[in-house]
Amino acid sequence: MIATASAALTLIFAQAATDRVQAQYPEQQWELEYPALIGGFVDDYYRCLKGGSYVIGDGSGFEDQYRGDIQRCSKQAREMEAGANDLLAKRDRAGETPPSQVATIFETVRRIHVERGASLDRATSSRIVASTAYAEAREVAQAAPPPCVAYINDLRTQRQRHMETQGEGVKAVYDKPEYSEDDQRLIATYNAELMRLTGAITLELRACPQAQYRIYEDGAEGVPAEDADG
Repeated sequence: MIATASAALTLIFAQAATDRVQAQYPEQQWELEYPALIGGFVDDYYRCLKGGSYVIGDGSGFEDQYRGDIQRCSKQAREMEAGANDLLAKRDRAGETPPSQVATIFETVRRIHVERGASLDRATSSRIVASTAYAEAREVAQAAPPPCVAYINDLRTQRQRHMETQGEGVKAVYDKPEYSEDDQRLIATYNAELMRLTGAITLELRACPQAQYRIYEDGAEGVPAEDADG
């Protein structure tokens, strides 16, 4: 697959010196300041670097391919840098921005471009790692479960049944302005059983990682047991 990369270059005119341009590259938080007089040369060179086409999925990273843009635009770099120096000299501005500083400006543009490629590689790698982790968790969930999974599922069923059969009665008691002794016993019994089942599930999960994910018969993806159990 071929992709053409591009990135917007935001130009902000510095308040302290209206004849200088501050170029900000938000993706890498780079900043590059140079005289507005040579802005056209810098912009043309950066457009050349961004104009490459890149192959995705053949094992080549963006950083390496972006480095290749430097070689592809080497002639443009020489011409634009020389043009910038000539214009500064003609306008008697070479003292303010000597050739060594112009060279640094163009070198910084190259470094920013390569860093953009590295940033894309990092983002791509993060997505691959997350996808791999999910696939591994799904394989564990789909594998033949050991006996501990069945035991934990039975505890979950008991807890769910307890909440469904006793919950409404306890809720009705909570709505009363005052509790009788029978009400207090009902609440205490309900909470004790709920805590017992929840505690048992929590302890068993520590020794049974296979139960951390469950695949439902309707085809829904497995969810972390901690999330499912609150």
